[in-house]
Amino acid sequence: MSARLISVINMKGGVGKSTTTIGLAETLAVHHKARVLVIDLDPQTNASIMLAGPDKWNQLREDERTLDFYFEAYALQMKPKPFKSLVETKVSDLKGRPDIALVASAPEFRTVERDMIEAFVKRQFHIDAIQKWICERFAQGFRTVLKDFDYILVDCPPGISLFAEAALIAADAIVVPSIPDYVSRLGLITFRKRALRMINEKRGGQSLLMVLATKYEDDMALHRSEAALLKENLGSAMFDVRIPQIQDIARAAEWSDTPRTFEQKYGEGAGIIRALGDEFLAKVALAPAL
Repeated sequence: MSARLISVINMKGGVGKSTTTIGLAETLAVHHKARVLVIDLDPQTNASIMLAGPDKWNQLREDERTLDFYFEAYALQMKPKPFKSLVETKVSDLKGRPDIALVASAPEFRTVERDMIEAFVKRQFHIDAIQKWICERFAQGFRTVLKDFDYILVDCPPGISLFAEAALIAADAIVVPSIPDYVSRLGLITFRKRALRMINEKRGGQSLLMVLATKYEDDMALHRSEAALLKENLGSAMFDVRIPQIQDIARAAEWSDTPRTFEQKYGEGAGIIRALGDEFLAKVALAPAL
């Protein structure tokens, strides 16, 4: 059985996107015994450091096993390493070595897209052709590992880059973490329409697009009302689980050299992250694999 590819994305930064990606990966692996691969497309590299820790992440960079080297080779018209060689298995600081793997990013990845566009423009490529080329290379890469995992979670950069668009177009499902406030809600509705239209135009089919309220504060009337409006507008596309703004979930992002249990890592947020995984599986089970 092939993996389901899930892109985690938001136009805005600071919404808990990487924390959501890692929490989802870890609860799927620990509580559902799933084989999970996280692909970090964000040059901020939060997901990479959260999963691998700083030492292993630095080693991956030194060994040229990060996405910037992979795509830069294409830009320089060289043959890249096999995508499968980028996969670092058994990452995470949880006890029991859950089946979580990582394809890491690096800060240099932010310049790769610009360099690729420049190189292809010099070769007389139009932007649509560049986009198609990136989508094809991205698809070729993850297809080589599809049978090794149950879920591939792609942590996308903020905004819509060509790489983020490729991840959107390739995804079986999309998770959009969003803080429930007025401005975010308006931007979210616009983004949702654009993303679904792009997927339909580029691929001729639609992905399941789900919205998750993050950094939620139940004692704020604004958060309660905006989350309710999102649920009213989106229906089943909105998660019932809401990720609260609590210290234990924020601190779970900090790497620990001493392995810890899921409950130790997420503290009072452990039940919420586990519920997120349960609801995620229920929703994705209703979406046909692409």
